[in-house]
Amino acid sequence: MPLLVFEVACVAVVLLALAAMARRRPPADLLTDYAALAVAGWIGEETCVVLYDYYHYAMGWHIRLDRVPILVPLIWPLVILSAREVAACVWPRIERLRPLVVFAIVAFDASLVEVIAVRAGLWSWVDAGHLGVPIIGILGWGYFAIGADLALSGRLSSGDGRLRRALATIVAAPLVAHALIQITWWGFFRWAQRDALGVASLWGLSVIGVFVLASVVFARRRGGGIPLSVALPRMVAAGLFFVLLISTAPAELPLWHHTAIVAVPYFAATELSTR
Repeated sequence: MPLLVFEVACVAVVLLALAAMARRRPPADLLTDYAALAVAGWIGEETCVVLYDYYHYAMGWHIRLDRVPILVPLIWPLVILSAREVAACVWPRIERLRPLVVFAIVAFDASLVEVIAVRAGLWSWVDAGHLGVPIIGILGWGYFAIGADLALSGRLSSGDGRLRRALATIVAAPLVAHALIQITWWGFFRWAQRDALGVASLWGLSVIGVFVLASVVFARRRGGGIPLSVALPRMVAAGLFFVLLISTAPAELPLWHHTAIVAVPYFAATELSTR
């Protein structure tokens, strides 16, 4: 898929997702959160690229804000907001642990986005890791999500004002991401294997997939589930990466294995009837 076509499709997905979300929450709140996450996303991406020099975006991206393609921080908010919706729908009773649930959802989603995007040449990492992506690169998405969810939930700001919540998000999301990157890098990943993990990472991901599927099945039995109104925009976004996979690496079984591991729990979690 030509990069320009992918970029145009991303813009369409962003607009579709925002329109769908605006039907479920006040537009002013949605756009404030979206803008705050976009700013925080750019700060997080830019500082990671500059400070760590651990990954780089392909030269073919058409519009950049310094080192980062502008579409990246425009997409980032939807990843976080959508994950928060999934957490609230599937596991509505675990309010105190929601930042960790959002972390897990974002990291799970990011694992698939990363391996397909790297295979398609959208960006690249210094270390190989899992299918061309170091594990800390996947977890970094989730680290950002922890700070973002804490701020968006109002736990890091006094009062319920949109502006206070937005400012807390802009500060907390990249700050928490950097803190956890440093802790896990120097505490483990710096000393762990940094070459290609091979089949071992696929087995590990399979175990994680089984655990996620079991958690989803248990949640469904207790009444949790993703409504179609929440699932459809996510399906459209996933479909874009499905097309990217088909056009880039249609015969690479490890990528299809990874895709199936991520897709199956979402199919199990989705309510096929409309509310």
